[in-house]
Amino acid sequence: MYPALARFGYGIIRSLRPSKVKKLLTPAVDKATTPAMSGTRFAGAEEKLIKGIKGAASKGYKGYRSLYGATVGTPTRRKVTSAGLTGYGLGSFFDDVDES
Repeated sequence: MYPALARFGYGIIRSLRPSKVKKLLTPAVDKATTPAMSGTRFAGAEEKLIKGIKGAASKGYKGYRSLYGATVGTPTRRKVTSAGLTGYGLGSFFDDVDES
């Protein structure tokens, strides 16, 4: 049972790699930052908003990348994290079964 859970957890971890998250975020940020009101009196405010969105996306991605690297960035960290989460999950499951 543990190897199956470990493979499942590893698959989830691989799908949440920073490079894949960036591929998903880039089109969304590009779409959100396309100027729609250029040439109007709101153009200056829109430019500030676009700059803010791009800055927030950049900072958020950097934070996610560092968090990912700190928890599952190396094979050893992946093993430790998946073992810890699996152990916690199984422990919680069995604790709930005993209370019934």
